[in-house]
Amino acid sequence: MAEAEKPAPRVALAAFAPDIASLDASVTAVATNVVPRADGWGPFASPVAISAPLPAGCRGAIEVNSPAFGSPVYFAGTATKLYRYNLGSSGWDDVTKPGASYSVPPGDYWSFALYGSRLLACTLGTPVQVIEIDTGRAFADLAGNPPRARHMGVVGEFVVLAGLAADPNAVQWSDLGDIEFWQPGVGGGHTSDLQLFPDGGAVTGFAGGEFGIVFQERAIRRMVFVPNSAEVFGFEVYEENRGAVAPWSIAKTGPRVFFLDRDGFYQFQGGVSTPIGAERVNRFFLGRVDPNQVASVVAIRDVTGPRVLFAYRSLRAASADTNVLDEVLLYDWLLDRWAFIALPVRFGLVAATLPVSIDNIPGSVDDPGQLSFDDPSYAGGAPALGVMTADSRLALLSGPPLEALFETAEAMIFRPDRAFIEGVRLDSDADDWRVAVGGRERPSRSAPVTYRAESRPTVEQFAPCRSSARYHRARVRIPSGTAWSYASAIEPRARREGLR
Repeated sequence: MAEAEKPAPRVALAAFAPDIASLDASVTAVATNVVPRADGWGPFASPVAISAPLPAGCRGAIEVNSPAFGSPVYFAGTATKLYRYNLGSSGWDDVTKPGASYSVPPGDYWSFALYGSRLLACTLGTPVQVIEIDTGRAFADLAGNPPRARHMGVVGEFVVLAGLAADPNAVQWSDLGDIEFWQPGVGGGHTSDLQLFPDGGAVTGFAGGEFGIVFQERAIRRMVFVPNSAEVFGFEVYEENRGAVAPWSIAKTGPRVFFLDRDGFYQFQGGVSTPIGAERVNRFFLGRVDPNQVASVVAIRDVTGPRVLFAYRSLRAASADTNVLDEVLLYDWLLDRWAFIALPVRFGLVAATLPVSIDNIPGSVDDPGQLSFDDPSYAGGAPALGVMTADSRLALLSGPPLEALFETAEAMIFRPDRAFIEGVRLDSDADDWRVAVGGRERPSRSAPVTYRAESRPTVEQFAPCRSSARYHRARVRIPSGTAWSYASAIEPRARREGLR
């Protein structure tokens, strides 16, 4: 076959790295409402609301499992109240301490922790609250006079409060196995105490577990229980000049902890922080986030896959409510790839599907494909990714796919000659998609990419177009609601032209 007759190469869909996307790069600057796959991109599900809206804007939420019934229970907070989701009405029952009005500082959220059958909640403007998950009708002040704090977590049998209202540079913990005893340093068999950090700045976050990880403005420390010792906990500085700039940007999943620092996104594991956004999305993020709302970035752990999402308020936010976070950056730590999600939310949480009443099962038992009434999926409890929507409804990301938009990297297909593109085929199982082919003569700011009209595929799944240029890229759009599972590459039908 003559050189001019050779087919154009198949163009794989590149990873999302807008910081460095450029000519002939192996990355792209556009990958919206998709999730990374080893072979390209997959769909990102839309939110399906399962609740009525909260009476006011959501400022934190959590899902816990009912010890008595084994079903998911949801709690959520506003700036002044705490609520419990009512499965029967799909509304929210006020479980605020009787006669109390809470106070969550602007830009802050509630911090929750589960200790046995009790749920704890704290915020700087309110005494620590506690409720029995199954039997409690309202929250109450936790006994023992614990300090007000911004964050909380559980380490072994201790409850730890971090970023105290009285001293932001300190953490304080309860007695071993007794979360209602908080008097520090009394001895006599009591293990409750307080630790003040002389350097590293204010405590900006905390992650519990077998041991604690304390995030400060400029330090990361490990908190390890030392039995039968006077100090109770030992604190070891893991890293200096590294910390969390956004208190709620911290998400722990197994041995990994993800967080946002001043210069971008990191993964902390094994005592070391590894940059995951450098030269990929850090500059993109810093160019889009509202600089006055960086501290409100929220990390959301996705239990349905090896992913963590960072929701933030952008400079382009349409809502005047500063608590609405209108953009999301998604990171897949297994594939080490990013994506961008255009989805306004107020908060995110690990969630689970709710039980389904037989009366609410759609259709008839005789319908084709209908599950039997004893199918375990009706019992609920399946892991799900949850969000509190812009209108403060609890929603599960389990709906039809959002509209997906992604581009190929820009390339000179027949280097050094021009190319004439006649059409494009998308390697995907989507039946409905659109493509726009863009071209330009030189990689210069003064020569922007010009896109031809968007076209849709024929019955042969070939989208015709006509574009003559030296450099080309393709922009693919899969409409919302379209069923698909993968998109891996485009196959251009092109022919070589001359140097001019």
